[in-house]
Amino acid sequence: MTAFLIYVFVTSITPGPSNLYILDSAKAYGIKGAKQFIWGILTGFLFLAVLALCLLFVFENMIMKIEVILQYLGFIYLIYLAYKTYQSSKENMNKHTYQSFKSGFLLQVLNTKSLLFFTTLIGAFILPIANDSTILYLYMIITVFIGWICLLAWGFLGSYLKNYIEQFDRPFKIVMSLLLLYSAISIFL
Repeated sequence: MTAFLIYVFVTSITPGPSNLYILDSAKAYGIKGAKQFIWGILTGFLFLAVLALCLLFVFENMIMKIEVILQYLGFIYLIYLAYKTYQSSKENMNKHTYQSFKSGFLLQVLNTKSLLFFTTLIGAFILPIANDSTILYLYMIITVFIGWICLLAWGFLGSYLKNYIEQFDRPFKIVMSLLLLYSAISIFL
């Protein structure tokens, strides 16, 4: 259980698309203004957890085989997000993009870091105990709870450091883009 908790916490708290976009949204609109976007991401994370459980039961033997495909799709998606983040500015940012539930949900569901996270979670921690459904559900509930706490931490960080981050908006965007590039490259490490 310790290895499971470490894996879930470390992968949930480290920068990824959802974490960085929550930070940016909370920075731009505050927690209240980004509330719908954040709820979309949290709901998307829960949706992926439920989907992962369903797929585990249906495609138990194929889960690890599709991981390679997800890695390449994830790499391309993260490169795209890094480019969009680098190109974004206050002037060309759609005011409602980071405020809607739909955009948060879609960002999370298409977030390959989360897809790979759940694939690895299932392969490394869930499949070995899959014969006990109570423990299986408990592990997924713990996963969602820790994931939500980490995602919300990024939102509060963005809101709390808003003035500081805005003073260095361009360097901040560059660092966010580089972190997304690192996330893309780390898929293959």
